[in-house]
Amino acid sequence: MSDALLHSLSNVLVLILIAAIGWNAARRGKIDSQGRAVTAKIVNLSIPCFLFYSVTSKFSHDQLIELLKMAWLPFITVGLNLLISLLIVKAGLVRREIEGVFTACFTGSTVLFVGVPMTTALFGESGIPYLLVYFFANCVFIWTAGLYAIQLDSVRRNGGERPKLISSKSIKMLFSPPLMSFLAGIVVIVLSVPLPGFFVSAVKSFGSITSPLALFFIGMTIWKVGFDKLRHMPREIWLILFSCFILRPLIMYLVCLPFDMEPIMRKVFVAGSALPVSSVLAVLSKNYGADEEYASEAIGASTIGILFALPVLLFIVNFV
Repeated sequence: MSDALLHSLSNVLVLILIAAIGWNAARRGKIDSQGRAVTAKIVNLSIPCFLFYSVTSKFSHDQLIELLKMAWLPFITVGLNLLISLLIVKAGLVRREIEGVFTACFTGSTVLFVGVPMTTALFGESGIPYLLVYFFANCVFIWTAGLYAIQLDSVRRNGGERPKLISSKSIKMLFSPPLMSFLAGIVVIVLSVPLPGFFVSAVKSFGSITSPLALFFIGMTIWKVGFDKLRHMPREIWLILFSCFILRPLIMYLVCLPFDMEPIMRKVFVAGSALPVSSVLAVLSKNYGADEEYASEAIGASTIGILFALPVLLFIVNFV
């Protein structure tokens, strides 16, 4: 076994251990639902700092230009995954009342909360800018096609006017603080903007809490969901797990295969595509009158599933 693989395996064990601390804290009642919500808010505040520092400190101007040349590949993967989800729905394998939520969950993943600590562990912070490219494609999907599909479920359930694919509200939500920090980092590099040392240090310090705190939050989430969820799951949840841990990374690998790119870029793209369902989809389902329970079950099952998929994914990405 190579030294790189052993190092990655050690880092994966660190991920699991930190998540286990969060799980145990929730199990023992040390952290309640309010504490879990506060933890999520702190992570949401620190993520933009982490992303901005990762982009501005890890990439030169020329490296960034090379990265942006391949930025369209995750969009192809997301598009193909969306198409497959629509074909599954068309084949009658999904209950009509959850078709939209299923479509959104089949493709939309939690790139930041799970992807950031996972990528840092597997590839170091130098892998984060590549993850952000997939994050951008995922973000565009959630706030356009994903939101549209969820709203269609609401129309089927409650009636009302057919939604628009793109609206002023969806555009506003698309340009969230994490995405804006990513774009700001790109501007800084492209224009060679000098940054004050104290500002860089502050951003780095606050951003450094992102990975451990996100893992702690994931552990608490797994306790809240419970492993019993995996015992009696409907077919639609199994299809979501198939998408998260088999279909998405396979499509991403095949899409990248014909192109000459940095090995770490291919590895991060593949690993970044194999992530649990985005938690924001449950919030959207609740807000728009779709099936929030199904979305929450998909999020919980896929979050628990990453614990079992991660060791396998570790070995796969070391050979792609």
